[in-house]
Amino acid sequence: MTLTRSILAIAGVALALPHLSQYSMSEAFSPSVQSLSSSTTTTTIGQQHGMVADGMTTTPIESIDENRPDDTAVPTSRFIVQNRFRVKSGREAAFEKRWADRKSRLGNLPGFRFFCMMRLVTDGDAATTAKSNDDEPNYVSSTVWDTYANFDAWKKGDAFKEAHGGGTIGGVASMLLATARNTKGKPKPAYWEGLLPSTIEGTPPSDGEGWRAVEVEEGMTLPTDCFIAMNRFAVRPGMGGAFETRFASRESSLKEYDGFVGFLLFRRNGNKQPGDGGEPDDGCTHSTFSVWKDRDAFAAWRADSASKAKAKGEGKGGPPKGEGKGGPPNIYTRPPVPSFYEGILALESAPGL
Repeated sequence: MTLTRSILAIAGVALALPHLSQYSMSEAFSPSVQSLSSSTTTTTIGQQHGMVADGMTTTPIESIDENRPDDTAVPTSRFIVQNRFRVKSGREAAFEKRWADRKSRLGNLPGFRFFCMMRLVTDGDAATTAKSNDDEPNYVSSTVWDTYANFDAWKKGDAFKEAHGGGTIGGVASMLLATARNTKGKPKPAYWEGLLPSTIEGTPPSDGEGWRAVEVEEGMTLPTDCFIAMNRFAVRPGMGGAFETRFASRESSLKEYDGFVGFLLFRRNGNKQPGDGGEPDDGCTHSTFSVWKDRDAFAAWRADSASKAKAKGEGKGGPPKGEGKGGPPNIYTRPPVPSFYEGILALESAPGL
């Protein structure tokens, strides 16, 4: 147990583990969600910030727990752990290889649903890994569990030590050395509750192993397995329930699109530790998380969604009906932040995300 705590404290590691044009407001939200924002914010965000319609599933309104705190409305369905890394420019391949070579049986553990290392991509015609700013997280490990208890059991078990230096002093020292060489500072964890899951069945490794065996030439980055879109929201205190309810009541047709893998709405749960009640270090209280087989599948869905929104007359200038002076308050403390990633070392479970 002492070794486990040392690994967490010293290495700061809790394994959790693009080219996109600007989007109109209608691509991110249905009118029912738009109506929560002020007219000024609607126009500004739509024009200046790329909004991503990561997709939302439909939860019957009667299933929403009205007795939950004001800042929550939708029951928790998953528990997600992310670690945000600032990989040094020129060390991307070494960082990825270190992850590819690690020993892990993550995929065979109770409650495991999905894992991938997310490699940030920039806005451009070609998918290029972000290298210009070492101060911004450019890699994010993401693990989806059924429950917090599943994550906690992994963290306290032998599988955790195996994945972090093998549980030996030499292994831990090697891990720390690689961390110092490849990354700038310690990784920052982010804990989330997963809401409104929508998923197709997954494809676990055919060899029955709990980790992906990926070989790559020295100095080369790993091949892309999937494409992930996230849209992070900073919702004002007391408005989380209203925000989640609008997501829950929106209809979704994501499963009808080729290449769709899964969707979750994230709700922040902890800063340095799960459930510690600390303020998120990045100010984000919620985020969408959608996974696609590849970039083309996401682009096809996006284009079709934009076409349908245009046909319905959504996304035009001006506030939704009923807004303006004396209308609903702006629920955001700042504009939403979209981010896009190539997923590497993707590991699926049979039930899916």
